[in-house]
Amino acid sequence: MAGASEVLGRALTAVGVDPSTVDLESLSTRRSVRVSRFEDLVYVGFRRQFRGVPEGTLVAFRRGEHLVVWGYPSIRRMLLPRIAVPRWFPGPTVLVEEKMNGYNVRVFSLGGRIYAATRGGLVCPYTTRRLRRLHGEALQSLLDSLGPGSYIAGEVVGLENPYTRYYYEEAPGFGYFIFDIFKEGTPLPPRAKFALAPEHGLRTVNLLAELPVDGLGVERLYRIVEDLERRGREGVIVKDPEGRVEPLKYTTSSTNIGDIRLGMRYPFEEGRSFLFPRILREIFREWETGRRSYGELGEAILAPAIEAVEAVSRGERLVEEFELVLGGEDETEEVIAYFASLGVHLEIAGVSRGVDGVRVSFRKPRKSEGEIAKILETGISP
Repeated sequence: MAGASEVLGRALTAVGVDPSTVDLESLSTRRSVRVSRFEDLVYVGFRRQFRGVPEGTLVAFRRGEHLVVWGYPSIRRMLLPRIAVPRWFPGPTVLVEEKMNGYNVRVFSLGGRIYAATRGGLVCPYTTRRLRRLHGEALQSLLDSLGPGSYIAGEVVGLENPYTRYYYEEAPGFGYFIFDIFKEGTPLPPRAKFALAPEHGLRTVNLLAELPVDGLGVERLYRIVEDLERRGREGVIVKDPEGRVEPLKYTTSSTNIGDIRLGMRYPFEEGRSFLFPRILREIFREWETGRRSYGELGEAILAPAIEAVEAVSRGERLVEEFELVLGGEDETEEVIAYFASLGVHLEIAGVSRGVDGVRVSFRKPRKSEGEIAKILETGISP
């Protein structure tokens, strides 16, 4: 492996930044970009926006080849679809795709080997190996058909992952659903994936409707969201069929309040970042619909946080628990080492063997436990 500064210089060149203008050894540079290795892949992940390079961008090197996987852009959120849809989209129609509740994964290939990158620009060992086992040949086939420099963006959903766990009947354990395809770094029109992915045996997010950009179309959009609400699904992504403008997203009320309830179990961590954006969504939804669910929102904020305080006061631990399906002991150690490199300590709670591999239960201690314990001891706000 070349020196970190050399690799970083090559990565900057690949994304159009002159490395001679950057202090490659400075602390600020190293905080923004990270040189990492997975198997024989060396890559640079952009942890934040740097010199115009989007956050989450990844530049990978393997056996003389390299590939730039650009950071996936944040999707702006609609608060009032009746106003946003006709003003934002050029028309005459929009595509309404289901927004699934999982974690964003970009899949790419170098030298005939599949890799999975997280939103933050890191190659996740667990996601990579799980996708290789489940869909490796199909993913490679699709990427080969697109040509060099191509990659796929999709959502991993299900209960068997270390990031975001929601149950989906079509993928209770682990599923990958494509929502964008990039050919040589450029996104294909949104319709393309619905033809290309099934040809290679891969699944896409659901296309729920194609609607006119007018009042009737927006009313149908509301009915779609109401149906998703009843079914406990997350929401929608609204896209221009030709990709002329950026998409917009809209989530169900049950998702917003459910996320608050989940986040407030750890009030000194997710609670802070989860709270205001989701309350803002509910403010405008309640104003628009005339619904006033003050009690439901208040309970979602207070009940899980109070339960956490009660648990710590009884001497119980605050831990997040999840189960992964792994290939064996080596993969287990690999996952633990990967999260340790991110400052996250995982504990093994149990191991069992199943038909699909070794099932390992993990515990992730939460920082909120210590903060709550300090308050209970001192009575003073941190």
